[in-house]
Amino acid sequence: MRTEVSEALDRVVEALAGVSEEEVAAALAAVGVSGRRPASPKQSLRTPLPELAGCSRIRSEVEWV
Repeated sequence: MRTEVSEALDRVVEALAGVSEEEVAAALAAVGVSGRRPASPKQSLRTPLPELAGCSRIRSEVEWV
């Protein structure tokens, strides 16, 4: 399914195909895009555990079988 956005992006890609990186940067700057985006910080996929002395109501037991 083609949308207006995907068609517009295709036109931008076609217009910038074969030009130098400097020309691409100049074209993007002309429309208000400045520089590269900063890398997003890597987020942990795990929930952080509370500090050992963080809560006296938490009790944890492990049984090795």
